[in-house]
Amino acid sequence: MSLPHETGPVPGWQVARFSTPISIAANTTYVATYYVPSHSSYQLVPYALTNGVTAGPLTAPASASVGGNGVYGYVNGFPTTGSARNSNFLVDVLFTPAAPAPYLSLSFNPPNPTVASNAPAGTVVAVITATWSNGSPFTGTLSFGAPYSNDGAAFAISANQLIVNPSGSGLAQDGGTTQNVTIVATQ
Repeated sequence: MSLPHETGPVPGWQVARFSTPISIAANTTYVATYYVPSHSSYQLVPYALTNGVTAGPLTAPASASVGGNGVYGYVNGFPTTGSARNSNFLVDVLFTPAAPAPYLSLSFNPPNPTVASNAPAGTVVAVITATWSNGSPFTGTLSFGAPYSNDGAAFAISANQLIVNPSGSGLAQDGGTTQNVTIVATQ
């Protein structure tokens, strides 16, 4: 990519931007490189990568740990020549971490629902509210999942209500006990 004029705030500092960001994977080595047509138009700091450099979540590893760092070439192509005294050629990347994926939060009203041992079938135990951490609406469905699903069919989910299952099974022996349920949200 050739740059027709100065693009950075400091004379000689150039910025090249990709049309779309490039995704990277953690714990993977990548090479940032550039090409200049003249040997006199680049800068380097000898031995600057001997011990490696860390800036935020990115690391330019120590030269010895990767078989040479600060490699260069005299042609327009991938640099393969020597390690130039472990030099830092002052090529950097702009790294913007991806926004964390939103997570789903479930809340119950009442917060700690209980069921009396004589509760009739169909009694609403709690209203479940599902919200995404980024504020977008949850439009999926709620269901039970393993390992503590619906206490042997004692409970059911209808829309956003946790209810005593109409069959009433399992309630007599569960009176006055704590029951665990696992609720799965499917978008």
